[in-house]
Amino acid sequence: MDTPAAKPLILIVDDMPDVAGPLAMMLEMSGYEVQQARDGHEALRFARDRMPDLAVCDVVLPQMMGWELCQRLKQMCAPRHLPVIMLTAKATELDEVRSYEAAADDHFTKPPDMKALIRAIAGLLEASKTS
Repeated sequence: MDTPAAKPLILIVDDMPDVAGPLAMMLEMSGYEVQQARDGHEALRFARDRMPDLAVCDVVLPQMMGWELCQRLKQMCAPRHLPVIMLTAKATELDEVRSYEAAADDHFTKPPDMKALIRAIAGLLEASKTS
C-alpha cells in the first residue's frame, strides 16, 4: 500500500499576526503544513530541528533583518536549495534588489495578493523538486 506523501512544510517568519495568520490559514487550506516564527532567531531554531521546504520571510523583523535570515537559512540548507520568498511593506526598488542580492527566490509587497503568492509558492516548490 502506498503511503501518502508528506505535506510540504512552509515556514512563515513575520512579527505581524495580521499578515502571518491569514497567510498560514490560506496555505493550510491549500494543503501545506505551516510553522510560524516571529523573528529570525526563532526561525533558525525551528530550521535546525526541521528544515522547511520553503520559507516566507518579512524583511523587517525584530533582532535580524529578513535578508540576513534568508542567507542564513540557505546556508543551513545547503547543498539542497531552499526557496525563500521575501515580504515587505516597503515597495521600493532598492528593497526588491536587496531581496534578490540576499538570494531570495521571489519578492512580494505587503499586503500580498494571496492567490499570486500561493501560485508562486507552488511553482517554487515544484521547481525545487526537480533541482
